[in-house]
Amino acid sequence: MKNRYCNLLSPIKVNSSVILKNRMLSSSSVLHFLQGPEQYPTDAMITHLANRAKSGAAMVTCRGVSPRAGKKRVSAGKDIPHMFDFDLYDPKCQNYISHLADAIHFYQSKACMNLGCRIFDGYDVSAGLIRKGPGANSEPSRELTQSMLDEIADSYVEQSVILKSLGFDACTLHMAYQFQTPGRFLSPLTNLRTDQYGGGIENRARFPLTVCRKIKEACGQDFVIEVLISAEEAGGTTLDDTIAFAKMAEGYIDILQLRAGEVDISHPTGFERRAEPFIEYAEALKDSGVSILTETIGGYQDLNAMERVIAEGKADLIGMARSWISNADFGRFAYEDRPEDVTPCIRCNKCHVVNLDGPWNSACSVNPIVGIEHKVHQMITTPSGRKKIAVIGGGPAGMKAAIISADRGYQVSLFEQSGALGGLLKHADYTDFKWPLKNFKDYLVRQVKKRSNITVHLNTKAESEMLRIGGFDAVLVGVGSSPAFPPIPGIESSGAISAVDVYGRSKELGEKVVIIGGGEIGMETAIYLAQEQHEVTVIEMRGELAAEAAPLHYRSMFQNTWESLPNLKTILNAKCTSLSPGQVLYEDTDGNLVEVETDSIVLAAGMKAKTDEALTFYSAADRFSMIGDCAQVGSLQTALRSAFSAASVL
Repeated sequence: MKNRYCNLLSPIKVNSSVILKNRMLSSSSVLHFLQGPEQYPTDAMITHLANRAKSGAAMVTCRGVSPRAGKKRVSAGKDIPHMFDFDLYDPKCQNYISHLADAIHFYQSKACMNLGCRIFDGYDVSAGLIRKGPGANSEPSRELTQSMLDEIADSYVEQSVILKSLGFDACTLHMAYQFQTPGRFLSPLTNLRTDQYGGGIENRARFPLTVCRKIKEACGQDFVIEVLISAEEAGGTTLDDTIAFAKMAEGYIDILQLRAGEVDISHPTGFERRAEPFIEYAEALKDSGVSILTETIGGYQDLNAMERVIAEGKADLIGMARSWISNADFGRFAYEDRPEDVTPCIRCNKCHVVNLDGPWNSACSVNPIVGIEHKVHQMITTPSGRKKIAVIGGGPAGMKAAIISADRGYQVSLFEQSGALGGLLKHADYTDFKWPLKNFKDYLVRQVKKRSNITVHLNTKAESEMLRIGGFDAVLVGVGSSPAFPPIPGIESSGAISAVDVYGRSKELGEKVVIIGGGEIGMETAIYLAQEQHEVTVIEMRGELAAEAAPLHYRSMFQNTWESLPNLKTILNAKCTSLSPGQVLYEDTDGNLVEVETDSIVLAAGMKAKTDEALTFYSAADRFSMIGDCAQVGSLQTALRSAFSAASVL
């Protein structure tokens, strides 16, 4: 085999009768809002998960099913109630669940389902525990009795038996982060029992292993059991505990997926950079000599690093979620030896939820077909004729529109006023924590350059008349947005500059910098300037910083970063009343005017669409579309979706 990823793509035997076609797994994950209240997998769900198998995932795990005793509802203002649960016990739903397994099998992949945990309200592993999170109350728990534990174990078995009858090859038990009852038994942080289930790891492992043993007895050794586990917890489970558990689990658990101790950390962002995330856990188990297969996870996407992990025997399998979401063809690029074509995930974690205020749509910032995979073929048109397409603006929307148009067989001219492609993404060149966004920007530039039917015109300000003379069939305008300057008295004479103009010019600013606006852009700019050794003060009129940042598995790491910088100060609930050179005046919640001395003032008060400039190109061709921020200021996701949609109907 000549492919450089020959180890990553090599098959592996899980047990005596199950063989995975390669070492790449699609982990227990799903887009939260891919379907609505249906208690069966819809076409949207089946298509998305089957596409992961089509792309190359050797096993696809779906979350999830509910035990016969369903979950109680929680307030609609949260993420959890919008997520689905398949009803294993309704024959009409079983039909569609079988369709899901069948679709995954079509691509020679194994179908796996995450099992739900039977819950007894008011009861927990130990007495006196107070749960946190959606649906939890503040009442101390009562201890689960033996009869309750038997019912929980039987519920897991019942689900597994039904799934196997529906064509599933495997099940996943989520024991990480102390989420479900078996995982809460494993952790000394939640297992305070003094009976045969508490104390040392041998006792704490007793119930989780009982569940797995019963599933194996009911479903047979050929039914694969994957278990998700926190390999190490602060003040809780130790790596030695995990190694001991793995040795005890031989014969009951087939694959042990090793995660970090906390849920957010297990979904790394740009604030952390690891080529081989959390590999030390899998290595420790491999070095201990356990026979159980180890699965590493936590942001893998670099095919070269993944090949190295498998080739060097550091782990047996690699689990991924975001790589399959951000790439419709991730596995195919491995098989075709095309690492340069892998779309970099920017690690924004908006695939979980964009915000907690709706709309409740699934989205990926860099993959515009997410959420519409099952119907995108109906939404785009068939390319026709030999068309000439003009794209105005070399930002992300312009580059994406050029790429899609070129891939449809058209001749594309891309006009960029500056000397380099990238648009507002160029700010990522100057910040270490924005490396995922820089990777994505560089990826788009490479994709533009590799297409021979795209001609790039840098340092060229496009004009409507020149496009008319050029005889273009369509013009797609992506001239972007410009900084918004709020009507604060003295702003024009204060010497204030916009946040987008700061990057790469930090040395031109004075030692003390005040940033007006503590939204996501304002806080990113504050971190950048603080890391550049400026004394930074952020003034925000709302009561929350970076309110628009993705709330799940992103915001906490974002906040930890700005709070770790001693030279970054924030002031909330403050309304700026006037600016002048060297001075910012704001009104606090008590109505007092407070003066802040500064050497430089930076404005992070949002952007405004360059709509009027975009409209000047209306008569330049028979087809005209505005894409990206010039149509409506939004996010990278909305910019790329608009570019994809506009180019896909030409």
